[in-house]
Amino acid sequence: MNSVILQPAGNGDAKQHYIDTITNPVKLSRMARYLEDEQVERLKELYPDQLIPTWGVTPGKTNGNIKKWNRIQTGDITLFSGNGGIFSSAVSTYKLHNKELALELWGTDANGQTWEYVYFLDEVKQHSIMYIEFNKAVGYKENFIIQGFSILDQEKSIRVSEEFDLQSDTHYPEIPFEEYKKVIKEFDPDRPLDAKGKAMVRTEQSFLRKSLFGGKSVENCGICGNTYPVNLLVAAHIKKRAKCSNDEKLDFENIVMPMCKLGCDDLYEKGYITVQNGRILLNTKKIVTPVLTNYIETLVNKECTYWNESSKPYFEWHSKFHI
Repeated sequence: MNSVILQPAGNGDAKQHYIDTITNPVKLSRMARYLEDEQVERLKELYPDQLIPTWGVTPGKTNGNIKKWNRIQTGDITLFSGNGGIFSSAVSTYKLHNKELALELWGTDANGQTWEYVYFLDEVKQHSIMYIEFNKAVGYKENFIIQGFSILDQEKSIRVSEEFDLQSDTHYPEIPFEEYKKVIKEFDPDRPLDAKGKAMVRTEQSFLRKSLFGGKSVENCGICGNTYPVNLLVAAHIKKRAKCSNDEKLDFENIVMPMCKLGCDDLYEKGYITVQNGRILLNTKKIVTPVLTNYIETLVNKECTYWNESSKPYFEWHSKFHI
């Protein structure tokens, strides 16, 4: 699951670095000569405009920051703090250890160290979260102040992410299939969602979204076929998730497809449309209004590219359930 990273940036070097490489994202062309070819290509995929918010940390006095940096995953949220609170957040996308690049971007500190443990960011958002609000959400004492680079544990990360709506719908951590399989086996939908349960839900969603979208920033809706940013698409179950066996949930390549939040997900989920023999059809059993009929008619008889012999049984279940 995603973690929350705490990073003071209210004064000194950190404040200047925030201006230099977050407020003013770094051009890929400036960094390219310090990177390997595959790293350049990956950054081009992640940043089509090739303007990249960039951050880094030093090894620390006893190399303590290295272990923390190693824990950073795609989708982790960095909170930048200063002047009595948190002033922005950003989502981790990619990281690399590169001393030469850090020297180019930031030089060295008073101890001769540079910020060579680099990570790249996206979805930079401005906030005005006072420490008293943050401390209440995370469970710290009222007078706690963020004083160094650190990473919250799972439970605290969940609390903060939910309280301040920090989750990314675009960037997800790498979830091994065995971890996804374990979540499917152990998750009990009838139990109240404690921290562990919420972490399981996020792990499942991250795995499914990663399998559908990979590192893409845009993708096609499986119903209307239109192209949208992936944060406007859901990883929708073709057969209702609650009705799926564990074996069916593990058949993620055939049971899940992208549907847009602009209408297709609701229309399919509520059974206003079905997919039969690869074509989208209106469910005549449903009560519709003229406006809704006109909208659905733009979808009728379109080909659903996610229909195939392997996914066919799930689409058939959906049709029988609603018709």
